[in-house]
Amino acid sequence: MEITRATRDAPPAHYIFSIESFSLLVGTGVEKYESHAFDVQNYKWRLSLYPSGNKKSNGEGFISLYLQIEDTQNFPRTWEVNVNFRFFILDQIHDKYLTIEGVSLLYVHAYK
Repeated sequence: MEITRATRDAPPAHYIFSIESFSLLVGTGVEKYESHAFDVQNYKWRLSLYPSGNKKSNGEGFISLYLQIEDTQNFPRTWEVNVNFRFFILDQIHDKYLTIEGVSLLYVHAYK
């Protein structure tokens, strides 16, 4: 997977996951915070945010943000979804959006 980063002025157009006070969220000790499910291309998605990093993936001390697919119970026994995604993170100090884009990300799942 190739990851690219850039900055821009325009906000995202499709889905906005807003946190009013990130420092308060970190202060609560919450390990994981999830967005509401949202639809894109007939799939349901959710954002999962680990404010202090995902310790299970060696991300402690960093912010971990994941895009996860929902409602997979009715998918075939094996399936795949090719995804191009872009995260926008607002830098409030500079009033710009940091964009992080994943190219040709592949989700694959096989039930046991």
